[in-house]
Amino acid sequence: MKNTNYAMMFAMATLSLAACKGVSKLSSYAEKDLSSKARYDVSKSKIRENGRGFTVDFAKLPKSPKRIALVSFYVEDPGLTKVSGTRSTGRTYRTTNTSQEGVRQYANYYYKLSMDTMRQVFKGNDMEILTPSQFASAGKAQYYRSFEAKHSTLNKLGGKLTSFFKGSGDAGTTIETKEPADGFTLCNMNSNRFVANAKHKSVKTNGGVGEMDDKLIESMGSDLCKELDVDAVLVVVNTMLCDSKHRKDRHFLSAVSMYMFGPNPLPLAEGKKDNMFYSKGLFYSGYRMAFKKGLCLDPKIKDEAKKTANEKLNEKAYNNIVASLAGNICSNIKEK
Repeated sequence: MKNTNYAMMFAMATLSLAACKGVSKLSSYAEKDLSSKARYDVSKSKIRENGRGFTVDFAKLPKSPKRIALVSFYVEDPGLTKVSGTRSTGRTYRTTNTSQEGVRQYANYYYKLSMDTMRQVFKGNDMEILTPSQFASAGKAQYYRSFEAKHSTLNKLGGKLTSFFKGSGDAGTTIETKEPADGFTLCNMNSNRFVANAKHKSVKTNGGVGEMDDKLIESMGSDLCKELDVDAVLVVVNTMLCDSKHRKDRHFLSAVSMYMFGPNPLPLAEGKKDNMFYSKGLFYSGYRMAFKKGLCLDPKIKDEAKKTANEKLNEKAYNNIVASLAGNICSNIKEK
């Protein structure tokens, strides 16, 4: 992807000569009800009376979260690897991705496109979404800029094993890029790398967030919330893939995820030791919308008017996705 500003970048992508024949397009999701496509993506095992567990029971909260900090909004691209040849003749691997600068530009584009929608959905449910310019005051800015989501040894080991088997098997190499929108820090939700499906331009339906990763939810739900003085924190993850054909790039939105973390409302019983079964921070809610076939952003369209119309539908479709994810999280909270 060429180094240009995010607005021009998306317009150039729309004008790409690379066709997206036989695949789903982002624009086709502009008018659909997507609430059922947003799947719950955190543990369904809620905390018990002793506070042990990793997902909040909203009925045990003294009050619903009101001030929620959007602490990370980023785009990730795990790399798309195509395999050719056979075991007998020898295999070759070709991996492409959106590039470090490309994912940053897309992160900026998606964030500015959807922020108003996100605010409106949460505001309609009596919750306020705060962005870094609002919560990172002079005393908190340094902490926020230097914050890194922690990950357990098991989660990190899972990532190493995935990379090992990917490199030694039929999947080839990994070129992974992750970048947040300007002003945000990267709260990496999963250090365990995953392999994309080259045929369908898709990724797995669950985000792997919190799998064997008690340190993640504690660092997000307890440490970060306490330092920023908010009731909960929110992270939005966009997963994209880039396919190169005939020297032209085409881009696919494979999944969008939204996760909320907050403090554990039940203190650890006196005399009990804090261990992996008790966490000061918890999952509050989380949804992921992963598509069976990646949604093409830049189909081949010759007619200029139709190109403009497609771009407008892309924008509407992405807002539709974000509104569905936010709406499902709000429904979880109100159900208490």
